[in-house]
Amino acid sequence: MRKLILFFIFIVFLQGAANAKSVEFSAVSNLSLEVDKSVKYADKMTPSIKNLLDVVEQINNNQSEFTIFLGDNLKGPDKYNLVMFAKIIRKLKKPVYALVGDKDVSQTKNLDKKEYYRVLNIFSKNRIKDYPYTKKINGFIFVFLDGVNQFIPTQYGYYKEDQTALLDEILNKYKNNPVIIVGHYPIFQSDEIKENMLPNNIGAMQEVILRHNNVIAIISGHHNIDDEYTKEGIYNISVQGLDKAGEYKKIYIDYNEKTKSTFVKTRIYGVDN
Repeated sequence: MRKLILFFIFIVFLQGAANAKSVEFSAVSNLSLEVDKSVKYADKMTPSIKNLLDVVEQINNNQSEFTIFLGDNLKGPDKYNLVMFAKIIRKLKKPVYALVGDKDVSQTKNLDKKEYYRVLNIFSKNRIKDYPYTKKINGFIFVFLDGVNQFIPTQYGYYKEDQTALLDEILNKYKNNPVIIVGHYPIFQSDEIKENMLPNNIGAMQEVILRHNNVIAIISGHHNIDDEYTKEGIYNISVQGLDKAGEYKKIYIDYNEKTKSTFVKTRIYGVDN
């Protein structure tokens, strides 16, 4: 009888494990890396380079399955900054997904998105090549979005109609999977992130997301605000900037397919300034 009860408990445990998905990763925002071009080869240690080196060392030892850089990775659209950023994140032992921020690219400064990713992907192991970029990880569908306007710089971003339409197609394609949206800009407002701090045409993007019921979390940076809030049943995580606060986040997400419940745990890590 005891063996039968233990066997039943084991079966229940296996069923619970089969229904559960989990993922753990690090998210870094607003690094604002800058090299000192006054020295030969621009390889002098600067505060932003030191911060990134510290982050890479920590992440390589904190069990993260991968790392996301949420944009504004550079102090400005400069290839010296970009190459240094790429070479340092190449030291990360796990996969890297580096988004573009509004400070990273500029058509007028000869560093548009195409050139940004061409250079970045030569010198690093970054996985993103175009937007929206979709990656299935541990049963979760990660969708990386781009709201940066490289032609007319705007502080709060702008999502093109074709990207919103593509997101609609992606959410429909993966309607039976939990989806995590990652972008430079926040999509929903909170007490800290006001409506006027969202991308200009965010209403269409919000409508698409709410039309489906499979988005469980949204992760963003840009505003240098540490904030976590639930909106329309979706858990939103805003990561504070590494350049301002010397911090980044490690994020753990657990999803139960049977109960459709999501559990999120975050931890802030700091660098030595």
